[in-house]
Amino acid sequence: MRFAFAWLAFLMTAAPHAPALPPCDQRPTHIDPPWVNAEHWCLELVIADDSGGELGFTALAAAPDGTLYAARPTAGAVYALRDADADGLPESPTLVAEGLTLPNGLTYADDALYITGGSHLYRLRSGQLETLVDDLPADTGFWTGGVAVGGDGRLYVAVGAPCDFCQPDDPARGAILSFAPDGSDRQIIARGLRHPADIAFLNGALWTVDTARDGLFNEPDLDELNRVTPGAHFGWPYCVGAANRLDWQAVAFDCAQAAPPALTLPTHSAPTGLAAYTASAFPHITGSLLVALNGSNNQAELRGYALAVVTFDERGQPEPIRIIIPEATPGSASRIPLQQIHYQGSGFWPRRPFDVAVSPEGWIYVSVGGGQIYALRP
Repeated sequence: MRFAFAWLAFLMTAAPHAPALPPCDQRPTHIDPPWVNAEHWCLELVIADDSGGELGFTALAAAPDGTLYAARPTAGAVYALRDADADGLPESPTLVAEGLTLPNGLTYADDALYITGGSHLYRLRSGQLETLVDDLPADTGFWTGGVAVGGDGRLYVAVGAPCDFCQPDDPARGAILSFAPDGSDRQIIARGLRHPADIAFLNGALWTVDTARDGLFNEPDLDELNRVTPGAHFGWPYCVGAANRLDWQAVAFDCAQAAPPALTLPTHSAPTGLAAYTASAFPHITGSLLVALNGSNNQAELRGYALAVVTFDERGQPEPIRIIIPEATPGSASRIPLQQIHYQGSGFWPRRPFDVAVSPEGWIYVSVGGGQIYALRP
């Protein structure tokens, strides 16, 4: 299916110094599928490099100079993608760090790239790699998650649980940790998270995601978006759902003590990427959170496999997610269910989105299985 593209790209607000863009269907990088709503976006292919396998590019981070950093976890490497052909997209990769342990979280701040992987928190600055922390708890279970730099200058790291369903011996597993800028002064900020795959700050608040344990696929809306507050316990492995009810496999626990999710997501849609959108290139989503939904496993019903946006109401509360990739244009096509869009080959599936990042101009980058990175531009 092809959408009719007009001169809307020139009329949409963009960040200062953003390049003038031709109509979407005149760009050699334009791709379709996946479907997107042509009234808002143009979907373009930044890079397709299958040499790294399914996890060729996962975690993403954009620097102020336009460089896009991408992790290749199983190779222990991080690449910097730069714009070599002056089309505004950073398509040429250069290896900038290697020998890392499962790099799986990236953020760029204060002229440095921060990288989390395994038991390590690294900092790459001016071409020099430094290990700030080497004792993150990461021996079993979920990989170490995302990293963010707070307005207080501290480093925040998401640490996955050691198992699908258990009571961890180490309180720093299934938790959000905080460190001083030099990696010292470790603090546990929040607990009770099974798979906090990524974290992001928006308007001074720290947000994270979580995915429900195995065996709960038939129960609706148990994956989570959480507003992190100091001292919070988010319920895992005891409590599930918006009502924080006791999981039927859990031992006795007072779920009234657990912090409820700020927003629930479809069970096993598997949120793995999170980014704040504060740019003006797409003003209808300014001040929102972007969520990469990695997708369900071993189920006939497909959930996730999408990029979603979470906007906020006038009280600052998150509103229900809206899927923006894949998304049909308004009209009869918009009535096609998401699962049908996937099965007919118009969505991400069978590839999975991993992470999302925002460029200085406000472009939205999405990493996809098989070493692909997409961009949404006006």
